[in-house]
Amino acid sequence: MAASREEMDGSMKNWMQWLERLTQYAADFVSSPWGTLSALSVIALWLAGVPFLGWSEAWNLVDEIIFASSFLLLFLLQRGQTKATLSMQVKLNELLAAEDRASHQLINIENKSEEEVRELHGRFQKIQERGPGSHSIEQTSDDGPVSDRG
Repeated sequence: MAASREEMDGSMKNWMQWLERLTQYAADFVSSPWGTLSALSVIALWLAGVPFLGWSEAWNLVDEIIFASSFLLLFLLQRGQTKATLSMQVKLNELLAAEDRASHQLINIENKSEEEVRELHGRFQKIQERGPGSHSIEQTSDDGPVSDRG
């Protein structure tokens, strides 16, 4: 019998939740003192095993372990970093949306092109050059003050 669409969606959701928990656990462990201690312990065990395995065999073993763990950690930690970055962007967007003097052009700035971000950065440089009292990029532009709000 073929699985129903709901069962497959539920299975995929469970898999994604498990992967998210694994990602969080891996990130927490690797960045903790226990992660550092574990890495140092693996190195110590490797050095202790060199006389028994021989330098060449010990090196090959460590090379394979490091390759596999680095490859896995790359994806697990990148997934965790992406989630953390997105969470930070949502929080900053909320603050920008709630602040009356903040420019609404900055909400979801991460979706703009690099050229647009650099242009906005240049406008903030102008604000800094003006000194105290200038707070919004809405007050700066190459053509004079911009007033697209209110």
